[in-house]
Amino acid sequence: MQQWGLISVPSFSFMDGLTLTASVSEIKALIGGRIEKIQQPERYELLFVVHVGGETKRLFISSSPDNCRIQLTNEKRTSPIDAPNFLMLLRKHLLGAKVVSIEQPNLDRIVIIRFSALDELHDEAEYSLVCEIMGKHSNIILVDGSGMIIDAARRVSASMSSVRLILPHLKYEFPPSQDKHDPSAASVSDFKAALESGARLDKALSNNFYGLSPSVAALLIDAVCDYSRIDPSDTDKLSEGLYGFYRSLSMGSISACIANWGGSSTLLPFIPASDDFVRFSSLAEAADEFYRRRSQAESVRRRTASIERVIMNNIQRLERKIEKFSLSIGDEAEIEKLRKCGELITANLYRIPPRANEALLEDYYADPPEIISVELDGSISASANAQAYYKKYRKAKSARESAIVQQAEAMRELEYLSGILSDLSECVTDSDFDEVKSELSSAGYIKLSRNSRTKLPKSKPYRYVSSDGIDILVGKNNIQNDRLTFKESSPDDIWLHTKDFHGSHVIILSGGEAPDTTLLEAAELAAYYSKARDSGLVPVDYTQRRFVKKPSGAKPGIVIYTNQRTLYVTPSAEKIDKLNKKN
Repeated sequence: MQQWGLISVPSFSFMDGLTLTASVSEIKALIGGRIEKIQQPERYELLFVVHVGGETKRLFISSSPDNCRIQLTNEKRTSPIDAPNFLMLLRKHLLGAKVVSIEQPNLDRIVIIRFSALDELHDEAEYSLVCEIMGKHSNIILVDGSGMIIDAARRVSASMSSVRLILPHLKYEFPPSQDKHDPSAASVSDFKAALESGARLDKALSNNFYGLSPSVAALLIDAVCDYSRIDPSDTDKLSEGLYGFYRSLSMGSISACIANWGGSSTLLPFIPASDDFVRFSSLAEAADEFYRRRSQAESVRRRTASIERVIMNNIQRLERKIEKFSLSIGDEAEIEKLRKCGELITANLYRIPPRANEALLEDYYADPPEIISVELDGSISASANAQAYYKKYRKAKSARESAIVQQAEAMRELEYLSGILSDLSECVTDSDFDEVKSELSSAGYIKLSRNSRTKLPKSKPYRYVSSDGIDILVGKNNIQNDRLTFKESSPDDIWLHTKDFHGSHVIILSGGEAPDTTLLEAAELAAYYSKARDSGLVPVDYTQRRFVKKPSGAKPGIVIYTNQRTLYVTPSAEKIDKLNKKN
């Protein structure tokens, strides 16, 4: 099973209908409870604190286009000092209200929470909170007992939509219905008819039943087939499996997990067919972790975007310079031809008539010798023509040698910046990001304002435990690599690094020789956290840390080492996932 730390940034940012069904199953535990507190942490987010069954639970609702969902949560959130109007309206009508029912019609992406409360005259009144979890069309709408809209988190006027208006004092209407069926009410024959409709199995389910995108439908079919050992072509057995799954789901049987597939992650209420998932005790717990990681990844992306632009601009500048230098270097044979022309003219001065614009000379460099044509400037003597060729030769040779040196420097700088760009992708905490910025500032690529020079704690490397129980440290950036190698390890520890590839410094905290299994696992970590991650048979050098030195004036992360040996490994996420990673 996969360790959570390596699950990629989630691509499914909102709950699909199936996952929403599982979440609603847990939320129904709030029925009978009373609303103690209502918060609005962000513009399109609500947090209800509900007292039910002698304990306090939190209900989180988001109509954010990027993260829309409804779930129980253990996370606390803070509200802005000035309460928004919609929050004041909810508090007016729903504080102290009792949760009467929670429904998800047709298992579509709409959840209706009904409340019983006292109005301003202390008469009993009914209200409904309609939560439309529909991506960019998501909304949270407060409706009174007669079905009239009181207000919404996002008002929709005639200028915004010609299909459905969401404004105060209008009758609430459901979104236009689709020609689909409620899978929880479907029979085995209903599933069989859909599967045999001629469409691909995943699309057949998605087209006929609410709450299923083709991608989640495909995962569900694979899971049902894997669990029951069903051949997907056996539509009878598959229909029975799907029917059983929805019966179990309706009775609250949920296996919440975060699954990795196709390079992305998604929140699921069932266990997928692959082993690439992390299981949780509840969907609420899984959703908290899923969206916490997503929020963290988005925060890192926002912070690193400007720095990434600086790096990419410099990389493009260097690529243009390298191309320019390549043109300046030119063909060495053409440069040597200038020298040869000068020498041939010098050897044949007595044969070249005055004011000649061309001379046919014997090229004694060729084997056998041959007659070639050499261009001349008729306004000067033959001797001056020879000197002109020598001058052009020296100038071209000097320019070529200079271009070779400058091109090599530009390529080293390009490799350095490409490495920092790779380090930027490993930033997880503010300290990680601060160290990359500090390195770029020291190298002169960016200027840091006084406000951005706040002293943060030193970043921490990745820490793994090998199969032999030995700690392995993996650096995330150049500054951390230097600190890890020269300050946080002992001379007898084992140091590893990919050969000829930018990557992390890896330290085995063994205090001496390391077991072969630990050595191999550390080499796989070094290969995985390098630019050779997607390559096969990556060479990884290892030696005792005492043999690693820092050249004078070298950039962060640059070292030289001796007494090394080399292992060849093929990195893979599956291998790294199996290692025990400490937070």
